Amino acid sequence: MSKEVLGIFAIALMIIGEGCIIYAELAAARLAAAVGFDWHDALLLAGLACFSGFCLLLAYGLGYRATGDIWVVAVVSVLVLLVCEPLLIWLLFQEVPGRGALVGFILGALGLAATAWL
Repeated sequence: MSKEVLGIFAIALMIIGEGCIIYAELAAARLAAAVGFDWHDALLLAGLACFSGFCLLLAYGLGYRATGDIWVVAVVSVLVLLVCEPLLIWLLFQEVPGRGALVGFILGALGLAATAWL
């Protein structure tokens, strides 16, 4: 299999894995805020987190095989996280970040950009 195809699979698995774990974390936060906390729901989210971990393990392995550079894989992972998490927070909670969180988010994005381009 070519390195380009491995890279595409790695990115797809990383998006799926990061999306699933972020969703599980946010859903757990919503469950904790609910009056009727159900352990059955928490176990389902734990199963989703396990699936996410499997996707991320494969993504890192395939990504490293495709690029030969673990830092590239790590930066792609953080970039996916930086895009997915705010989107899922907005979709699940309909909240926008406050001033402090927004400044922190922007500084984190700038730090990621500096890491990737410098």
